[in-house]
Amino acid sequence: MLMTLISLLGGGVMRLLPELIGLWNKATDNKHELAMMDKQLELQRFKGQDERETISLQGDIAEVGALLDAQKAALAGQMQLTGVRWADALNFLVRPATTYFFLLLFGLVKLATIVLAFQQTDAWHAILQSWDADDRATLSGILAFWFVGRVFDNRQRK
Repeated sequence: MLMTLISLLGGGVMRLLPELIGLWNKATDNKHELAMMDKQLELQRFKGQDERETISLQGDIAEVGALLDAQKAALAGQMQLTGVRWADALNFLVRPATTYFFLLLFGLVKLATIVLAFQQTDAWHAILQSWDADDRATLSGILAFWFVGRVFDNRQRK
């Protein structure tokens, strides 16, 4: 009798099992469909936001382009011959004179640093103390400017 009850229950459960699996599959499918709709809605929001950012970015690009055009026009006005010899000479000497002045000033500061270091320690330590990370960075920037500029100058000549 116990086996009859177990088989009755087993048969009933086995008959209900496909229906339960079907209901579970339908619920899973509905959840999946809902998730897909949420993702599509989120994608539409991103597209709208992307379009707004694109419009903003295009405005920024136009603004930068206008600034570059203004700078180009300003630079075109520089280094033009005026016909007045002394004014043209002064115009062409401004950048080299400024460069030489600051180079001389840098040399004097380094010389003063070395002299002060000589008073406190021996010659080699004085030289090592006067040459710091900023000086190395400055030297590497200058060397890169001149030697990389030479590469571009050679490309333009060819």
